[in-house]
Parts: sequence; structure tokens; C-alpha cells
Amino acid sequence: MKLVNEDEHGAYLGVKAEFLKEFVLKESNPNFEVFDSRDNQRRFIAVKSSRVADDQDPAAGRFGIDFNRARPGLKEALQYGAELPNGLKWLGDIAFAAFNKEEYDRKSSAWEDFYSYIWGLTPQTLWVAPHSGSVNRAPDDILPFPKLWIDAFTAGVAASCAFKDRNRTSKRVMMAIHGTGHLGAVLNLGDFGVVDKEKLDIVAKKMEMKYHERAQVLADEFKQDFTLKTIKILRHIKNRRGTLNPEELSHISRDDSFTVGLYVKGLGLYGQEIKEFTFAEFKEAIQSLSKIEVPVILNDYFYTARNAGKLLKLPEKIEHGLLHSALNIECSKLYLARDPELVANIILDVKNELFG
Repeated sequence: MKLVNEDEHGAYLGVKAEFLKEFVLKESNPNFEVFDSRDNQRRFIAVKSSRVADDQDPAAGRFGIDFNRARPGLKEALQYGAELPNGLKWLGDIAFAAFNKEEYDRKSSAWEDFYSYIWGLTPQTLWVAPHSGSVNRAPDDILPFPKLWIDAFTAGVAASCAFKDRNRTSKRVMMAIHGTGHLGAVLNLGDFGVVDKEKLDIVAKKMEMKYHERAQVLADEFKQDFTLKTIKILRHIKNRRGTLNPEELSHISRDDSFTVGLYVKGLGLYGQEIKEFTFAEFKEAIQSLSKIEVPVILNDYFYTARNAGKLLKLPEKIEHGLLHSALNIECSKLYLARDPELVANIILDVKNELFG
């Protein structure tokens, strides 16, 4: 049962009537929406605005904000704004750029408003899709495939989890749902620096036993999807930067270095080692993916989310009783699109095992 409307690229557009049988609207603005369950045990938050700093419509109050990053100071935001568009910081530490103090104040207020729904003393499970908004920026050399920056179909899965989650809670826990196109598992978990890794490993083993066979139904399609998209991205980086060596790229573009490094790591997981970092070598490795089966869960392999946890001051919020814990979940985009029920079921089992 589909509970939200999403566009053809998987961006969140709003909830459906069925969802409102269980949830009531708390806030709706151009940047995000918040719904609480009628028993106040669950909260669903979906972002509508872009995560991209210069992808915005200020007149409409729709800003480019990465809600998974720290609110910058005025000087920092103005410096970021002065560097746009060449200074786009996909992996930067700050949530938004600004061109003047008025814009800074408006974006800062939106960021603070968003987090006012995260921090609190009331026990709740917070199902959050921080990057579910559309990216409407036109393709160019800086961002050749803008729609790939949407965490596609994450709002739908987060809403499904919130709707199905019937366990009563005595804790305030944030489940942050993201999407990834990298060659990992169905779910790639990050501990935010606040979840015990041994506990995560135990849960991962249980999920592997329970869901492994079903996960293999889409294994070939998962690899094919990765192949088609990754070759295009690598070709663009090679043509623009002149190299695919992550070390060399680190001196040119931190973002491209990080992206290629994740491709290398993912291919290694699937038995393909990259040594020379040529486009031909990458292409051959990608097209020769072995018959290795897709893991159900990887823990702290791609995305630990520890930097995000530090930026959002999660340990301090936990110490002050404004949150009990949080889990970062990077879901395979192919599985999100093709079998959202499977993804939601695994996430719910993970949540119940970890937090009850």
C-alpha cells in the first residue's frame, strides 16, 4: 500500500488519504512536512526542498538546505554563497549557503524549525527522510546528473515504517532514511557514533538469515542498475578531472575523490579489485561483477554517519535527554524503487531489535 505521492524520480510530494487515517499534520511548509500518529508514538518527517545549496526558490520560501548537516554561522554561510556555483559542497559540513543576512536568517530559521521536531522529551520513534526533496537544478559540468542527488523513494519507505510500527516506545529514537546508488547491501547502516557496533553486528546476522533469499530476487537487476549509472558517472569525472585515482582527485575535488573511493570499496566487496584506476579497468570490473550475492545489511562499511552525528551534536543531545539514540540507514535505491515493502520490513525489524 503506497502511503505517499512521489514523482517519477522518487521525490516526495505529499501523503495520501490512507496515511491520514493514522497520522495528523503538525506542520507543512515549502521545505518539509511533519505528521504525528494519533497515539503520539510515531512521527514522520519528509523533506520537500532540495539538498543542493543553489537549487532554491527564495520567493516561495523553498531553500537549498541539507538537513543532515550543521547550521553554519553567518560568516561561513556567506563565504559558501560567494563560492557558488563552483563551490557546491556535497560532502561539506554545513547545511546551506547564503548571499546576505536576510537570506541567512530565513534559512537558519527553517533549519532550526526542522530540528525542533527532532529534539524533545516525549518518547517517540522519529521516521525521517532528510533528503527526499526534489533536485530541480539543470544539469551542467558541476552536477551532470542532478536527479541522482534525490534520495529517491525514501519518504515512501519512511512513511510505511511509521504506519506499520505498532510497538509502544519509552524512548525517543531517530531513524534517518537515505538512499544510495553504491554497490553495497540492501541496507547500509551507520551508527552516528551513538549505537553500539557489536549490537548492530548481531542484528545484521539475524537479518541476513531472515531476508537473504528474498534479497537475491533483485540481485542481478541491482548490479545492472549500478553498472549503467556508474559508467556514466565515471566517464564524466574522467573527462572533467583527467583522472580516476582517488588520491589525485583529492587535490582537485574532495567530492569526486570520495565518490570514486566508494566505487572502489564497493567493487572490492564484490570481488573486483581496482589497481590502476583507469577508466578501462573500472569498466571491465563493473561489467564483470561476480555472482556474489547481495548482502542484506552492511554495518559502518560505507556510511558511518559519525561526522553527521558530531555536526548535529547527537552525543550532547542524548546527554541532555533530548534523544535516546539514532540510526542512519542508507538504502539501495534499486531496492527502494523495486521492492519498498522488503526494505520497510527489514528496517522495522532492525528498529525493533535495537530499540524495541
